[in-house]
Amino acid sequence: MSRECESCGKKTTFGNTIARRGLPKYKGGVGLKTTGISRRRFKPNVQRIRVLTSEGSVRRMKVCTKCIRSGKVRKPVRREIPEGLRARMRAKEELKSPEARRRKKAEQAERRRKRRAEAAARAAAKQG
Repeated sequence: MSRECESCGKKTTFGNTIARRGLPKYKGGVGLKTTGISRRRFKPNVQRIRVLTSEGSVRRMKVCTKCIRSGKVRKPVRREIPEGLRARMRAKEELKSPEARRRKKAEQAERRRKRRAEAAARAAAKQG
């Protein structure tokens, strides 16, 4: 699969990197000297996104960021999340909060303390 925009056809182009030494004349030097020229590639910033096609269907396309920003392609409208699922997702996220973690740790410590107290009471009853 090539790195090419399916909307505008932008693709990888080639050029040169030029290594230079010396001080430019405008800065008081004798000028820049080229010490090496090597080939390089200019790659377009292509993203694989879901796009609403002209027929109304949704499909994944490789589109350059210029086309996304300029509005040449339209992203589909996000579908609505059912309320029950949204509530479950929110509850799951709240469990990750620092307050919820502290609460859970305190509950665990309380249960541990109760178990130890019960075990000590059983041991005392067994001895006496």
